[in-house]
Amino acid sequence: MSRRGRYVLILLVGAIVLLSVLGWIVGLRTDYLWYDSVGHTEVFATNMWTRLGLFGVFTLAMAAWCGLNLFLAYRFRPDTWPATSEQEGLERYRELISPKAGWWIGGVAVIVGIFAGMSAQSRWETWLLFRQSGSFGWEDPVFHTDAGFYVFRLPFWQFLIGFGFAAVVVGILASLSAYYLYGALRFSGTGDRMTNVARIHLSVLVALFLGLKAVAYYFDRFNFTTQENQVTGIVGGGYTEIEALAVAKTALIWVSIIAAIVILVFSWGFTRSLALPAAALGLVVVTAIAAGGIYPAVVRNFQVEPNRPQREGPYAQYTIDGTRYAYDMENLETTTYPVASQPNAENMAADQSTVPFVRLIDPFVVSDAFTQAQQPRSFYDFNEKLDIDRYTYTETDANGEPVLDENGDPVQVTQDFVVGLRELNPSQLTDEQQDWTVTHTVYTHGWGFVSASTTESDSGAPCFTSGVLSDDPGNCQIGNDIIDVEKPQIYYGLLNNEYAIVGVPEGETPREYDRPIDVAVSDEDSAEEDAEEIGDDRYTTYEGEGGIDIGSIGRRLLYAWELQEPRFLLSDQINDESQLLYNRNVRDRVEKVAPFLTVEADPYPAVVDGEIVWIVDGYTTTNDFPYSDRVNLADATNDTYSGQGVANQPSEEINYIRSSVKAVVNAYDGSVKLYEFDEEDPILNAWNEIYGGDLITPKEETPEALEAHFRYPQDLFKIQRNLLQRYHVDEARTFIEGGEAWATPSDPSQAQPITQPAYYVYATYPEQGQPYFQLTSTFTPRNRENALASLMSGYYDENGDPQLRVYDVVGGDDQSVRQIHQIITSTSEVVTTLRDAQQAGTTVEWGNLLALPVGDGILYLEPMYLRRQAGGEGEDLPRLTNVAISYGGYVGFAPTFEDAVAMVVEKYVTGAPSEAEQNEGETDGEEPSETPSETPSETPTTEAPADPPEVEAAIENVLAAQAAYEEAQASGSNEQEGAALDALLAALDELQAAREAAGQ
Repeated sequence: MSRRGRYVLILLVGAIVLLSVLGWIVGLRTDYLWYDSVGHTEVFATNMWTRLGLFGVFTLAMAAWCGLNLFLAYRFRPDTWPATSEQEGLERYRELISPKAGWWIGGVAVIVGIFAGMSAQSRWETWLLFRQSGSFGWEDPVFHTDAGFYVFRLPFWQFLIGFGFAAVVVGILASLSAYYLYGALRFSGTGDRMTNVARIHLSVLVALFLGLKAVAYYFDRFNFTTQENQVTGIVGGGYTEIEALAVAKTALIWVSIIAAIVILVFSWGFTRSLALPAAALGLVVVTAIAAGGIYPAVVRNFQVEPNRPQREGPYAQYTIDGTRYAYDMENLETTTYPVASQPNAENMAADQSTVPFVRLIDPFVVSDAFTQAQQPRSFYDFNEKLDIDRYTYTETDANGEPVLDENGDPVQVTQDFVVGLRELNPSQLTDEQQDWTVTHTVYTHGWGFVSASTTESDSGAPCFTSGVLSDDPGNCQIGNDIIDVEKPQIYYGLLNNEYAIVGVPEGETPREYDRPIDVAVSDEDSAEEDAEEIGDDRYTTYEGEGGIDIGSIGRRLLYAWELQEPRFLLSDQINDESQLLYNRNVRDRVEKVAPFLTVEADPYPAVVDGEIVWIVDGYTTTNDFPYSDRVNLADATNDTYSGQGVANQPSEEINYIRSSVKAVVNAYDGSVKLYEFDEEDPILNAWNEIYGGDLITPKEETPEALEAHFRYPQDLFKIQRNLLQRYHVDEARTFIEGGEAWATPSDPSQAQPITQPAYYVYATYPEQGQPYFQLTSTFTPRNRENALASLMSGYYDENGDPQLRVYDVVGGDDQSVRQIHQIITSTSEVVTTLRDAQQAGTTVEWGNLLALPVGDGILYLEPMYLRRQAGGEGEDLPRLTNVAISYGGYVGFAPTFEDAVAMVVEKYVTGAPSEAEQNEGETDGEEPSETPSETPSETPTTEAPADPPEVEAAIENVLAAQAAYEEAQASGSNEQEGAALDALLAALDELQAAREAAGQ
């Protein structure tokens, strides 16, 4: 290469390095400014200095080690080398390196060290936990070591061992290369193939490698408590691992030490034969194969497999106990809930603890209704799935006056509501509104907290109670202003993660679009300062402190580089008062402030002391807890809502979780505050100390108004539900045999099989003295999807402590939610409604199917929504048109919940056969029903007259069509389901015609 070419190459490399370093520095500076804006620079500083420190230490360590080995190999090189063709081919390399050997050694050492440092700095979390450590107060049952050793210390020890192996391998390769280059090691010619110095040097490195293997074998024994048992399929060493492999590891420790000593002794010239060192290495290999492979396989196949319950029982019990502790189920309460074979429906109608609060509105279905009814401009939007929260308000009479109790005090009512925020959705902006200036300086925020009753509707539409953009109160019994909001602007949420530039000089016209003024609002904000009405719209200016000052030219240049946007320098919209708001997704903000937390997939908004905040559950997790079974976070939390308004959790394995933090993000200024929830979680305590001790606000300082909106976390509940399919069993033998395993039902409202979501309800479960806002789900026996095995509930009691309970359903003949859905959709009233909807071109959507313990039975409730396709105009609002309930086998289907209850009571009082009994077949000679049953009708008794052949054939056609329809419901597309419904309706018509022809 010419001199000019070398200069150009050096210049290009220098420019690339300079730009990379400059980009890294800019990124660090902008990160610091962001952390400073949320008041948590200690997180930034700790993370940065820790990573830099690890990089520096391990870079120096590896570079020094590599350089030392290269220097020794170069220093003790032979004065002469054999005159062989092999060595003659290396001469030109020696001539190149020898004049500047020090530079070459240093350069290679630095490069190797940098790679080692880059790997080490990624272990910053491991190092910080190792340095801080902590104790769980729970010991593993095999080695009797506190779980803190496995979670805090063992991962870093294993990293150091791995680093040690890498260093030894690097030393061996570096030494071999240098010795070979300078003739101290050769593969051809006569005489010794290796000099004494090279033999000693390399032997010491090999012995060091074997010494590290002995250390690794020692720590490997602890891994048995966190690895999967191949026999039982659960985490935690079983009989083979503890009784065979652990013994083998101990043997391998001593064999490795002996082999290392042998290699050291015979490397110092006692003999030049490699037989003994080779024999020592061979002994290690043979022992590893025999003791670590063959012997455990013999034990597993001939002792464990033929006697699984006996051999694996004690170890399975360890995992049962460890799993319950690790997933916060140690205090799980299991209660038997006896169900009558025919529960009294009149008691259900008279119930005042659950029935008055039954939830009719599905937050997943009505999101479109919120958007269309409360969307004054197209760029306003609600999340695809809304949320459920409860509020307490003063009950009023028809004149709006407070209702008083016997003591003359206003009556306070607690009720759950469907809630959502009217956010700005950038994807809904028009092409004209996509201009950079408009997008980032005008359309900066959403507006309004909106709530609706869960127990009533307004002619099928949501009954809005707060944040309503209308002066029409509708037919709702609840007032429109029960939740008072002082600042309805939404700058931080779930739908808008674009950066915003806010702020104008004092006295200038506000430029941020706030809301239209041609609609009435229930929240009174017209007196807000720095707001101005221009035409039909209202404009405002951000007054919060959550942004980053970009008024100076230096800051503008900084963010022009960071965001790759030159308009930060060119736009006249940026002024001395400008602030930059970014990282506006609330989950992202919490994850950035607390990088050690796993964040809840479904944050929910709440109004606390007049301010709109997002409440985000934060979990501490690990995959290193001993004798605790492992779950995949994404799989365990996946259900109907995942990816549809609810974020998907990462696909990572965990075997410990605690709901340790309640993170609160202010929707206006973006401030993030972390409130301690689990005071005993050692992982949270360790991280809090790592970041200075003030990152987490103590639990006792949590405001009562905020605490009133805490709810049992969904992701934790879903993980616990996933595990309780097996871990509800207390006895190890029964657990291993799997005869009492449960399954989580699929969502009956969905065409494709997917796990049914858990539902928040305000209800009173057995042995609860008052209604609680609780998260609920059901289980079915595994391989018996039509039966109900148990109910599950998670809630916070009156002291704010989490409670998890399972109710084993015994007695009666209760069906699963899937079976109930099939019974409901097979009743004549529902079939007729489905037929009418099909003929009218209306889509039927089923809402949440709840299973609630009421009286001495299970109350099932499923709302039906109708949505008509409007040609060229999108879709109409989904409207709640009917409510289906089932109690004691009786089905009620009516436009209102009260009417559906009345239908069930009437059937019970009159002694009519239940729908479940009708579906079992007609056995008493009565006229067959037009409603197809799930199972074929039994053959008529001898006393009953036989149906004409035409009628029997028509019945068979109905049954076949019913089976095809149910199959389409379970796994078919909307088109397949519609075609199957058409075939079913046609079969019913044919049956009716056959009966009329037969005179029946």
